[in-house]
Amino acid sequence: MFDIARRSLLAGAGIMALCSGAFAQESHTFRLANVLSSTDVTAAGVEKFAELVNEKSDGRITIEVFHGGQLGSGVETFEAVKNGNLDFAADSFANLASITPAFEVFHFPFLFESRAQLLNAMGSEKVQERVNGELEPVNLKWFSTFEIGGPREVGTSTKKIETAEDLAGMKFRASRSPLEIGSHEAWGAAGVTVDWPQTPESVRLGMVDGLTVPYASFYSAKFHEGGLIKYMLDLNFQNYASVLVVNAEKYAALPEDVTSVLEEAAQEAHEWHVDYVADYVTRNVAEMKEAGVEVYSLPPEEYEKVKEMTIDKVWGEFVGQPGMEQDKIDLIQSEAGEIGDGGWGYSIE
Repeated sequence: MFDIARRSLLAGAGIMALCSGAFAQESHTFRLANVLSSTDVTAAGVEKFAELVNEKSDGRITIEVFHGGQLGSGVETFEAVKNGNLDFAADSFANLASITPAFEVFHFPFLFESRAQLLNAMGSEKVQERVNGELEPVNLKWFSTFEIGGPREVGTSTKKIETAEDLAGMKFRASRSPLEIGSHEAWGAAGVTVDWPQTPESVRLGMVDGLTVPYASFYSAKFHEGGLIKYMLDLNFQNYASVLVVNAEKYAALPEDVTSVLEEAAQEAHEWHVDYVADYVTRNVAEMKEAGVEVYSLPPEEYEKVKEMTIDKVWGEFVGQPGMEQDKIDLIQSEAGEIGDGGWGYSIE
């Protein structure tokens, strides 16, 4: 799986060279595609992972990181890993939906009501075991997770959403996740699938009226510049994360001394990133507000209307579908635990 340095970007034969010699005698280069930009909050976690791998291996293992869709879209890079032609791929799990529904359960709107619940569920060994079992048919392994910067909010270019009814008739950029599109449709709006690198242009050209992503994603893609997005509704309606995947079969064939370095570095990078995200998003929101973006919340009664109509339609339609079975939801909710302080780890004030 993991190709030796200086081979082509998508060469799939590197695993044989990795497995042919002892770790102490070999230098290895793994290639990692992160679809989100080098300024995105996920990039910091990915770069920390690469840094720690290098340190822990005394320079014998190198992670070459390609940010911003350099090696293709999320679907393309996930497919490349699935087929054994790329080492690591990182992107929103929403864009795995066309390959496997294994992660879609995390996308149920209003499933989590706090960051604590999200981190507990995503970090649960029981939950990871269940998801990895569902990834086996597509030969993928859930390797690590990095937060994308909070739950989905609603950003619009010209129209301020002040009531539940205001959402009707709008067009929102959507990922490939059926549950994101389903949420838009529950509001009487339309979800238009656009790959992330093309999203700013789709807003600029008026192909969509806005989009539903976390604050950190609005910021990293510079939607706050030039009046591209003028309003951000703090709705917190749906969660997702950037998942790092590997080819399960080829990863299992790697020497233990190599995988131990990779796994230890991934865990430490994840823990470091949890602390990093909170301050990062708080700064993002402050800068976007300074640039003229209005960040606001709905009145409680209107929020409840949106929440109720979203849950009624989306949960009613998708619970029981492959990867979204009721017992899996029950497991996730049990592992998520209590709401805690109910916050998302950052401030929008």
